[in-house]
Amino acid sequence: MLGRGVDRVIAAQGPAYPLHPLAPVLTQGDLVVVNLECAITRRHRSYAGRPKAFLFQAGAHGAEVLGEAGIGLVSLANNHVLDAGEEGLADTLFLLDEWGVRHAGAGASLAAAQAPAIVDIGRTRIGMLSCCDHQADFAAHPGGPGMWYLDMRDDGSVGHLLGSVRRLAAQVSHVMVALHWQPNWAPTVAAVYRALGASLLDAGAAVVLGHSPHHFQGVEWAGPGSGVVVYSAGDLVNDYAVDPSYRNDRQLVFQVGLGPRGRGVRWVRAHPVELEFGRTTLAGPSARAWIVERFRAMCAGVGTTVQDEGEGWLDIVSGS
Repeated sequence: MLGRGVDRVIAAQGPAYPLHPLAPVLTQGDLVVVNLECAITRRHRSYAGRPKAFLFQAGAHGAEVLGEAGIGLVSLANNHVLDAGEEGLADTLFLLDEWGVRHAGAGASLAAAQAPAIVDIGRTRIGMLSCCDHQADFAAHPGGPGMWYLDMRDDGSVGHLLGSVRRLAAQVSHVMVALHWQPNWAPTVAAVYRALGASLLDAGAAVVLGHSPHHFQGVEWAGPGSGVVVYSAGDLVNDYAVDPSYRNDRQLVFQVGLGPRGRGVRWVRAHPVELEFGRTTLAGPSARAWIVERFRAMCAGVGTTVQDEGEGWLDIVSGS
């Protein structure tokens, strides 16, 4: 989230400031993927629909933050993508394209919002779909802009997503599905989300990247060759107040190693980080210890274990 207070930090400190401390971690990835939970626009507009408590929009330098950090792909299907209205979404898409950041999940029409983002890394082709299970008034329509809204109560809506995964899996090496799902501060992963995650893997997804609850949750993974569900990746950069229980200032960056086409995920790991106001750094010892303990409990709830060598990355392994 690069709007509000973060936007002011960027204006004062420059576009490298929010994520530069994470360079030792982010540069280890061939592709860096994030959920972009704000509009990026040079204009000051607001959503004209149902009133919202929070509207997030960043100036054009928000796209430069992504470029400076080496972020190559963003998920746009979320409850803030239209915070600056339809014009703000158009600006966001233009500025992302200008910086060479691929995107999925929102567009000028429903077809555009549901179109996959395709990224080639050497001979490996990654395809990502992106959708959101709330903020239905932000939904794109055949002739109108917005995001890909997923109605989890509707079998047809879920079936369309699963069909899209199957079709994309036939065209690319690996499919990723980015899902803005679950309520804020969800303490555990409800059965309906675990069921959808399993169905997405069965349909051919290698990675399900969940976000929205604002804190990290467990990672479900059956071992090498299988797919992985990150139920909530938590937050990466923002200006939010800190919840004393969930400690949303203590988060994780996830890394997934993909095998050859059809071989699924080889390994999954996570790196503890700390969120300051508008800036994120590698976690210090006390924050890291808290994160490890919390993450182990969350992973145990979905059948995986966390191995810690005392510094750096945490390895997530099958609990079976």
